[in-house]
Amino acid sequence: MKGQYIIIGRVSGLHGIKGKLRIHYYNETRSDFLSYRKVYLEDKDGHVQPYEIQQAKIHGKFISTRLKGCEGIADAEKLIGASVWVKRKNLPPLEEGEYYWFEIIGMDVVTDEGRSLGRVETILPTGSNDVYLVQGSGKEWLIPATEEVIVRVDRDKGQMVIHPIEGLLEE
Repeated sequence: MKGQYIIIGRVSGLHGIKGKLRIHYYNETRSDFLSYRKVYLEDKDGHVQPYEIQQAKIHGKFISTRLKGCEGIADAEKLIGASVWVKRKNLPPLEEGEYYWFEIIGMDVVTDEGRSLGRVETILPTGSNDVYLVQGSGKEWLIPATEEVIVRVDRDKGQMVIHPIEGLLEE
């Protein structure tokens, strides 16, 4: 599934008794899910099945979805726990300077003076801005995702250039 597909959520349960699924959507902007017409569900054994979305609605912190071919509670129960995937090309477009987390995680990080720090291992959402956990050479740094620090993100090279503010890289 990796490569041209990206995981966007997980079937966390049922919504009602008529075959609707409750989906835990990983994106903060739940309304983005409403733009999808087709999803791919991967069960715990790795079997993948495409489904056409017939209906999707935001219900608080989850998405209620009716899928073509999932006609009742018996069909829906079999899908609980499945990973929800979409084709990368179908992801909603981002504004200039915005990136999906999967694009950032794994990037090489260097300073604007050429010092290699390592790779982005994970992203920590903090409310005001994300923080990138960068690991390399037995060290780790917390890099704030702010315009003051991030100079450039090059998707093609898989590289992020930062300008370390005072105290950021002190050990």
